[in-house]
Amino acid sequence: MGKTFEALIKAEKQKIIDPEEIRALDLTPHPYPQPKPPVAVSFDIPPQIVEGYLKMKRTLLSTSPGKKIKTILFSSSTAGEGTSTVLFNFAITLASGGDTVLVVDANLRNPILHGLFNLEKKNGFTELVLGNRTLQEVIKGTRINNLSVITSGTPHPNPSSLFASKSLDTLTEQMKSHADWVLFDSPPINSYSDSSTFAEKIDGVVMVVHAEKTRWEEAQSAKEQIETGKVKILGTILNRRKMHIPDWAYKRL
Repeated sequence: MGKTFEALIKAEKQKIIDPEEIRALDLTPHPYPQPKPPVAVSFDIPPQIVEGYLKMKRTLLSTSPGKKIKTILFSSSTAGEGTSTVLFNFAITLASGGDTVLVVDANLRNPILHGLFNLEKKNGFTELVLGNRTLQEVIKGTRINNLSVITSGTPHPNPSSLFASKSLDTLTEQMKSHADWVLFDSPPINSYSDSSTFAEKIDGVVMVVHAEKTRWEEAQSAKEQIETGKVKILGTILNRRKMHIPDWAYKRL
């Protein structure tokens, strides 16, 4: 993670990004944004942004030579960094390119993927882990070919207990047989233990960092929590820049 921020400084010097964008290193406290109701977005992604996500795919595939990366947990250090949106766009890009994709909304604290995909929230991840529904029963189709979704399901009074369930290990393995990629949305690492616990069952983690918002201490704390369980961080995305996803941020990790 440290190299990510070093990359930002180096990129600024090389005029890869605008000087004002280096304010991602600003240590001034920023208030967390208030949750907003999910609003369905367009499935049409601009070509220049698609190219950024395709570069992201290639980079992820090259992170572990000899091992197939199938299950990826998307998370962030704090709330409001755009994790769900990044996962949403990446999933559509993969599916549009012919890969089969299963998206799982494991963010039981503030689930929004059901809204983005125009799906019913009930009968999803919660019911699956509790054993009230089978995997086949909770997988929902979308209007995107090759792309399916497991929504968050019914709200649970103690989400952390679900991620500690031993049944989740078996379920995660079963999901791998349903798609080329299994992408999990998750809550902020610094706010809840859910992501750190669940990450141990996943091939790797992609962290989303909000440009001009995320503080160094917050990102470093999240990194340490994830790596405590010897989980591999596959890459870091600098989100909400003026341009598309920065492939140089990956290359400099």
